[in-house]
Amino acid sequence: MTSQPTDGKRALAPRPVIVIAIITGVCLLGDSSLYALLPSRLEAFSVTPTGAGLILGVNRYIRILSNSGAGWVVQRAGVVWPLTFAVILAAATTFAYGASSGFWMLFVAHGLWGISWSFLRLSGYLAAVETGHSGSVGRHMGALQSLSRAGSLAAVVTGGLLADVIGARDTLLLFGALTLGALVLIPLAHIPAGLGKAQPQGKRQTQAAAGPDGAADRALTWRIRSLYAQAAITWLLVAGLFMGTAGYMVRTVTSDGATVAGIAVGVGTLSGIVLGIRWAADLALGPLFGHLSDRFGRPRIILSAMGAAAGAMVTVAVSPTMAVAIPMYAIIFTGGTALTVSLNAAIAELAPVDRRAIVLSRYATWADIGSGSGAVIGLPLVASAGFGLAYGLGAALMALAALTYGVVFVRR
Repeated sequence: MTSQPTDGKRALAPRPVIVIAIITGVCLLGDSSLYALLPSRLEAFSVTPTGAGLILGVNRYIRILSNSGAGWVVQRAGVVWPLTFAVILAAATTFAYGASSGFWMLFVAHGLWGISWSFLRLSGYLAAVETGHSGSVGRHMGALQSLSRAGSLAAVVTGGLLADVIGARDTLLLFGALTLGALVLIPLAHIPAGLGKAQPQGKRQTQAAAGPDGAADRALTWRIRSLYAQAAITWLLVAGLFMGTAGYMVRTVTSDGATVAGIAVGVGTLSGIVLGIRWAADLALGPLFGHLSDRFGRPRIILSAMGAAAGAMVTVAVSPTMAVAIPMYAIIFTGGTALTVSLNAAIAELAPVDRRAIVLSRYATWADIGSGSGAVIGLPLVASAGFGLAYGLGAALMALAALTYGVVFVRR
C-alpha cells in the first residue's frame, strides 16, 4: 500500500476510492432499476415471471466465472483500462435493457452486466487497500460500500418515479446515457499506474516471511480460506435468504397490509420499508463500521456482528410477526453491513501483494456463490418448511461461522 497521509487521515477515503465508488454507483443505476422495474412491469418487457427470475439471477452465476478472469486481467494490465471497459459494458447493458424486449436479449444483457460488475468491484477493492493510509483500510472499504450503494438507492427511488412518468424502458435508456457519462470521471480518480498489478518483489518478501518450513505460508492460506467461507455464509444469509424472503414474510403475515400510526400501509410499501433498511444501512453505516474495525480490530466487529445477527435470526424464527420482524431485520441487515465492510478489509489486508487481485477475485466469487445459493434455496425452503425452521437454520449457520472465525483468527 502506498502511504498518502493527507488522503488517508483527513478525508473519508483517498481520491481513487471516492471516485471509483461514485463511478460504481452510477453503473449500478441500470442493474438496480432492472430489479425494481422488471418484476412490476412484465408486460412492458414481454417476459414471464419465471423468465424474470432467470434474468435477474443470471449475473450472479456469470460472476462466478468472470471474477477470476477479472483478477487475471487486472493483475497484468492494472485498473485503468479494465475499469474503462467495465463502464462501457455497463452502459451498453443498460441501453440493452431499455431498447430490447423478450427473454433472451434481457438474459444475455444482464449476464454481461455480471462481467462489468466483476471489474468494478475488484477495482474498488484494490483502490481501498492500495491507496491512502495503511491503518484506514476499513474506513476506505466503508466509504466504497456507502458511496457505491447510493446508486442502488437512487435507482430504486427515482427509477420507479421516472418509470411512472416516461415509461420503464425510457428510464433505462436515460440511465444508460448517465452510465456512459461516468467515463469522464475516470481521469479525475488519479488512479496509480501500477494499481492492482503483480509485484514480483512482494512475492519474494512473502516467501521469505514464510520461513524454510513454510509454516507461516500454510497459516496464511488457512486464514484466507476461512475468509472465503465467512463471505459465502454472510452473503448466503443476508443477501440471499433474508433479502429474498423478507417480502414473502410481509405478504404472509400481513396479507392485507397494516396500519402504522393510524395510516394504512400496503404490502408493497411494507416490503419496500423492510428491504430499504439494507440499502440505508450500507449508505449510512458503512464508513462508521469501517472506522470501528480500524480502531478496535476486525475480530471484535466481525464476531459482534455475527452474534447480533444470529440472535436476531433466532428471535424471528421463534416469533415471525411484523412487530418482531422489522426491528430484527434491521439488526440483521445492519450486522450484514458491518460484516461486509470488515470482511472486505480483512481479506484485502491479508492477501499477499504479488497475488492480491487474484485473492480478492476469488473472495468475490465465494461471496457470489453464497448470495446466489441463498436466493435460490431461500424462498422454497421458507415456503416448504416455514420461517421458524429456515431462519433457525440460518442462525445455526451464522453461529458456526462465528465459531470458525474465532478458532482461526482469535485463538492464535
